[in-house]
Amino acid sequence: MSENQYRAVKISAGKRGWGGPLIIEPTEKKPYIYCVTGGGIHPVAQRIADLTGGEAFDGFSSKREFEQLAVAVIDCGGTARVGVYPMKGVMTVDIHATKPSGPLFRFIKEDIFVSGVTVDDIKLVEGDTPPATASDPATKMAETMKSVYREELTGTAKKDQPEQKPADKEEPKQKKGFFSRLFGG
Repeated sequence: MSENQYRAVKISAGKRGWGGPLIIEPTEKKPYIYCVTGGGIHPVAQRIADLTGGEAFDGFSSKREFEQLAVAVIDCGGTARVGVYPMKGVMTVDIHATKPSGPLFRFIKEDIFVSGVTVDDIKLVEGDTPPATASDPATKMAETMKSVYREELTGTAKKDQPEQKPADKEEPKQKKGFFSRLFGG
């Protein structure tokens, strides 16, 4: 992908988050959306890659040089990793709502670090056009979770139970919550 095909995103702090907003735009020399969140590509990293045209990369499976990273997406609650990437001059997005802390706290500044980020906190910079992809897994997952949460709050959740024949004595039905349905409780 040539440099003029990359798009910029604005990443704002999420609920109870800190820092930013950051403007992230990959380049030929810095194409990687580096994900170090426990293995695999986190939906936040995938959303950044999808919108910018950058390459989402699992930092636990292999390494890239700091100079090649457009942004690092981390899941640190506030010890070492939270400061490593800012210390190296890499824009850092933490999915946890952390503030500067740990032994490297002095490197964590608002212009290089943002926390508490969800897929909803990532927006294209005005004037950029979205990529021509038909499906965005991060957006689909976020929309599904919003829908489930909305149904739970409004009481419109559909029951996944088979239809039962009426019995002589009907017991009052217990309303099941989201976690009860999820874990079979």
